[in-house]
Amino acid sequence: MRDFISPTKSVVFSVSGALIAVLLILGLVLTVRRLTGDPGPARTADGVDLTKRRRNHLAFGAFDIAVVVAVLAAGNAVAIILGDLPGGILFALTAMVGLSALAVVLDRHTGPLPSTALHSRRRGTTAGLTVFGVIFAATAVTGQLPFFRLWSVPLAAATYAAVTAVQWSRLPHNKRDHRTAHHSTR
Repeated sequence: MRDFISPTKSVVFSVSGALIAVLLILGLVLTVRRLTGDPGPARTADGVDLTKRRRNHLAFGAFDIAVVVAVLAAGNAVAIILGDLPGGILFALTAMVGLSALAVVLDRHTGPLPSTALHSRRRGTTAGLTVFGVIFAATAVTGQLPFFRLWSVPLAAATYAAVTAVQWSRLPHNKRDHRTAHHSTR
């Protein structure tokens, strides 16, 4: 004898899955449009302590990413256990979009200046996708796929801090300031 889920549960799961898939696809389309869209007005660094802003971006950003990845590690198990392969795929796509969106918001509020909204969107998307990629790769290398472990939390925070530190260091004003400080000490 085989146990089947009730027709009511089947309908609820089907409708919920379809709505989630539509929202996810819509989110991906809007994300791509925003990454190629209007850059928006440039925000300057006038009157802003860039050292403090950078420190806040790295520290609070890494903490926020760690909190979100802790939730994702728990959600990962639920999605895969209840949703099997489609649940795992949906989880992975949702996690990538969510981490990228969080990183975009963090970059826009505490990221490098001068900057436009397009710069923040691109840097944030890069940071979010890199964090997810590193967690996924590390989990695969350790043979623990498909479930993320709690050790992925500090790994995600460190990855985010490293990626944003590189993004800050690549800005032209940071290179110029570094060269000026280096020449003035001679």
